[in-house]
Amino acid sequence: MELIKSKSNKLIKSITKLISDKKYRDETFCFVAETCKVVNDLIASGIKCRNLIIAHTSKYLSKFQGLKDIDISVVDDDVFKSFSSLATSDGVCGIFIKVKTKFVYSQEGKYVVLDRIQNPGNLGTIIRTCVCFGITGIVITNDSVDIYNPTTIRSSMGSCFAIPILVSTSLSDEIKKMQSNKIKVYATMLSKEAKKLNDVVFDKGTAVIFGNEGKGLEPSEIKAVDESIYIPITNKTDSLNVSIAAGIIISRM
Repeated sequence: MELIKSKSNKLIKSITKLISDKKYRDETFCFVAETCKVVNDLIASGIKCRNLIIAHTSKYLSKFQGLKDIDISVVDDDVFKSFSSLATSDGVCGIFIKVKTKFVYSQEGKYVVLDRIQNPGNLGTIIRTCVCFGITGIVITNDSVDIYNPTTIRSSMGSCFAIPILVSTSLSDEIKKMQSNKIKVYATMLSKEAKKLNDVVFDKGTAVIFGNEGKGLEPSEIKAVDESIYIPITNKTDSLNVSIAAGIIISRM
């Protein structure tokens, strides 16, 4: 197997662009995943892997030998470091084909709605939490970070493909659709004018909306929901990280 030593190699250029460029990911219908565990889990779950790229000193080099229908390339360590999104990598990277999932609203479903989430680590963590607690589906506004961002994929530990996800262009339309399906929609707020989480009983047919890390939800969106809720915290800090807040609420849904 030939060792790739040049950063100008066509495959290396493609990987680099897939990692940094959402538009290119959309055009090619591909995404990149890093680390042996995430790559291995995606392959095991049936996600189509097009290329495997492994650093020539990686201890996992022999692990993937013999896989069928996957092009495996071995690259120089410096070349691998040039495109890796990790400060310390185990030298395993895969190019995968995106997955289309069917998304429908169910009257008895439980949904998490994410509006303008910008941090890929937060998004990935929330997706993984939703899978852990059996959430029916996730709605993400299209002005949020890309679900195929490598950090999102890694933070979710591949859970992005274990739950139906809808990327929507209109949060207000989704609120109306959920309500028309008899799903009670909650908005999360920092205001004590909202209902305390401890006083909320989540029934079947529930959706909770989490807003942007810095700005929260728009007033018009809060006005459109059925009820607003907040998590009581001490006065020693002003807020919770959105992925932490989501984890607390999702565990109770």
